[in-house]
Amino acid sequence: MTLLMRLAWRNIWRQKRRTFITTAAMAAGLAFCLATVCLVDGMYIQMFDDVVTRTVGHAQIHHPDYPKKRAVWATIPDAEGLLAELEALPEVHGATARVYGHALLGTEQLVVGSMLLGIDPAREAALTELDRWVEQGRYLDPDTRGELLLGYELAEKLKVEPGAELMAVTQAADGSTGNELYTVVGIVNTGDVMKDRSGAWMLTVDLQELLVLPDQVHEITLLSGGRDAVPAMLDAAAPSAASRDLLQRSWAELNPQMAQMLELADATMYIMLFIVFGVAALGILNTMLMSVFERTKELGVIKALGLRPLQLVRLVFWESAWLAGVAVLIGLPLGLLMDAGLVLYGLDLSGSMDGMSMMGARWDPVMVGAFRLEPVIVGVVGLFIVSLLASVWPAFRAARLKPVEAMRED
Repeated sequence: MTLLMRLAWRNIWRQKRRTFITTAAMAAGLAFCLATVCLVDGMYIQMFDDVVTRTVGHAQIHHPDYPKKRAVWATIPDAEGLLAELEALPEVHGATARVYGHALLGTEQLVVGSMLLGIDPAREAALTELDRWVEQGRYLDPDTRGELLLGYELAEKLKVEPGAELMAVTQAADGSTGNELYTVVGIVNTGDVMKDRSGAWMLTVDLQELLVLPDQVHEITLLSGGRDAVPAMLDAAAPSAASRDLLQRSWAELNPQMAQMLELADATMYIMLFIVFGVAALGILNTMLMSVFERTKELGVIKALGLRPLQLVRLVFWESAWLAGVAVLIGLPLGLLMDAGLVLYGLDLSGSMDGMSMMGARWDPVMVGAFRLEPVIVGVVGLFIVSLLASVWPAFRAARLKPVEAMRED
């Protein structure tokens, strides 16, 4: 350790209270910044899972006319063959097909318009976890025909409970009138306002029969290994869709608002770090200026004894670096400990946001953090850089002192 480094270390502890306050503020800022970034990263990952993965999927395949017209006849033929072909791709980690229709659902006393969704229960549960949101009754049985799941608001409108029978009347794809009797087996609360108000889920084969759409579906939803794996999955699935003249779209095209929100993730991190660095800079600037003012006479003496201006600058810089080092030594372990708690246990907000939904998806009230190394490196390195920059003015003020005038200071 050089002489200037040892002098700088001794100097910062000459005013222990001021040093403690400065380093404690910097350490707390760094720790809470790392914890906040960890929580925000986890929130964005959770948001992606809730709003994208378990709702629209990572990609969807449709008949080219279906997204605009939503016509019942705009279907994907040979759905089982295409689904099997897609599921065989290593880039595809999950796939399901859906059929959509509109019908009047009614009892002897009430009739309500509804949106029918034909699903494969096992595949749908694997992708959207629909089975988790059954509040009354049970989930669809893939081996039992004629069953219905109802959104809880639709069930309230119809005044029915599990076990009730409902008549569905609709216009089929061939122009005929489709009608069938179904049994309500469960009530679901998905968090999607539209589906909870009018959604009715049934087996794919039941809705295909009602709409006269044999082996035809309106949508195939795909899941990849994660957000970063979506481009590879799109490339792998593209030939299958193109060979049938079908439209393939990524989640970003399906939900552009969500894509824009996720682009703000890194910007959010840098904004928070900027705030912490600003507070750290003010603390360092105040501490070093006060230190230079208090030691004006002392600095004049050592300069008269032969200490060069550049050495004085280096001395002040070392004092700032030591302050930042102490702050990092305290703040980094504290921040990592908070990150570990958020990653392992999360932040339970069920008391204030239980049942909350966003963009048509139920929001999990337990906010789990996600650790990344980048914010840690940026935070630590940035704190040292800002500390040195904040000490430039005090350092050059000390270097410009004239020994004779400085030694006359009281």
